[in-house]
Amino acid sequence: MRRRSGVPVVAFVGRSGAGKTTLLCAVVRILAAQGIRVAAIKHAHKGFEIDYPGKDSMRLREAGANPVLLLSPMRRAWLEEVAPAAEPDLWEAVASLGRSPIDLLLVEGFRAEGMPKIELYDPSLGQLLCERDPDLLAVASEGALSPPDGPVSFDRNDAEGVALLILQAAGLAPRSQGGGNGSFPRARGPLPLQEARRILWEAMTPERMAAEEVGLSQSVGRILATDLASPVDLPSAPTAAMDGYAVSAAHLGEQGREFSLAGTSAAGAPFLGSPSEGSCVRIFTGALLPEGTDLVIPQEEVVLQGEKVLLPGGRCVGENVRLKAESLAQGQELLSAGTRIGPRMLALLSAVGREKLPVRPRLRVGLLCTGKELRPLGKPLGPGEVYDSNRVFLSAALAELGVDLIDAGIVDDDPELLEEKLDRLAEKVDLLVTTGGVSVGEGDYVGKLLAQRNAIVFRQIAVKPGRPFLFARWRGRPLFGLPGTPAAVFVLFYDLVGPLLRRRMGESPSRERMRLPALSRMQKRAGRTEYRACRLVAGPRGEPAFHPVSRTDGAGLLPSASADLLALLPEESECIEVGERVEVIFLPR
Repeated sequence: MRRRSGVPVVAFVGRSGAGKTTLLCAVVRILAAQGIRVAAIKHAHKGFEIDYPGKDSMRLREAGANPVLLLSPMRRAWLEEVAPAAEPDLWEAVASLGRSPIDLLLVEGFRAEGMPKIELYDPSLGQLLCERDPDLLAVASEGALSPPDGPVSFDRNDAEGVALLILQAAGLAPRSQGGGNGSFPRARGPLPLQEARRILWEAMTPERMAAEEVGLSQSVGRILATDLASPVDLPSAPTAAMDGYAVSAAHLGEQGREFSLAGTSAAGAPFLGSPSEGSCVRIFTGALLPEGTDLVIPQEEVVLQGEKVLLPGGRCVGENVRLKAESLAQGQELLSAGTRIGPRMLALLSAVGREKLPVRPRLRVGLLCTGKELRPLGKPLGPGEVYDSNRVFLSAALAELGVDLIDAGIVDDDPELLEEKLDRLAEKVDLLVTTGGVSVGEGDYVGKLLAQRNAIVFRQIAVKPGRPFLFARWRGRPLFGLPGTPAAVFVLFYDLVGPLLRRRMGESPSRERMRLPALSRMQKRAGRTEYRACRLVAGPRGEPAFHPVSRTDGAGLLPSASADLLALLPEESECIEVGERVEVIFLPR
């Protein structure tokens, strides 16, 4: 282990976008929780700024002070301009740590330095950078590589395994109690919902895949892969905003006058040429404004006198005219990458002449439901058997997201058969969803199998319903293990699985969440988030509010079917009072 000033140093290296910072942050959290004093140094390849205009330190720097030190009882910072620009010296930076009380230094970058390294590897970004480096300690990738020889390989989400390797290499040990078996002590209770969300959000970064081009009519429900700008102006030239008479304001004057009719301009059949002074053009909505005219007088305000037209005066240039590029200018952004294409977007895109769109490939999702008691629809029920409503719900909900679904059906509570099914499914899909068998009972074979294969990232979250939820990786594929209870499947899909799949697909975050006041008093147990199926109603002053569908069945099948939204009663609360604002998730109709 390379040391300077007695402190062990380990570097996290890899190509840009491989996930170095994400894994490094996760490892730091784990080590800090064990009482290890960790310092970090990050190599920034580009200029960066942590100060901001108006702050005293920025004013001092702008005045010419260099360096500027900021000191307070709780924090200190050193701001220095380097001129001329020079590649930073890692060991000089290490020396500058001085007397800081640290046990371990973790570095991001500086791969040319001779020190133990963990490389973050993503095959889509290129080959390994440090494959022949004798200081390469381990490789972390999307699913462990399992090389026949060479360095240790980790899944890049296995922060605990990476942290343990670093401690072993550095000759350190966790300071907290437990962990004597060579591993970190696992949390005994379920994860708080917010912590589970954070882990999942970091794990479900969008896949890097080449865009595919599809016709406009085939793009509904797909995710736009790149930003789109308008190739044309809309309108392409000034047009009439209503039926009437096109005329020049200069010819009209303040008092109005009689005009002769020079012709007609209709949409798709414009008036050619320019009307002479003393003449006007009959024009219809959407028609091009004739050359030499600059306003339209509505037909209701015109008096016809034989072959003459009496037009009122005192009008302004541009009245009742849609100007060129009034709706869209050439080069103006239409839609941003990550937009889910729907009918409204099709109208916009067809208006500017787009025939094809670059979209992200569909996410392939495998669905497997477990349980001896489950029966498919259309089959008679035996004693203790139930119809598999979870499979029906998830198939429809996943289809609504626009994924390519591979439904593996129902599998009995048989460990060997379960493993075989998961293996076959993992070969065909990007992500797995299972139901049932994830608790800690004797017959919960999904959880047992994943635990035996050391595939679980976390197990159990502090929610009701849905506590026995797990997140794992099977053959390098993310796996969401949902409980078998339909109410739990329902709430966990809309709060976690659905939004995370959207993120994985590259879709921009939706606006389906907000905080609304409760119109009913609701009691709960502190220490867990509770979901309630609710209806959207008007509050005392007409503001949006909610009340539960059922006071006894929080998110069961019946109340969920008629609910407009899910209310998330916060973990720390024992009672939600009338008027208290609570996070809600709006449900699709």
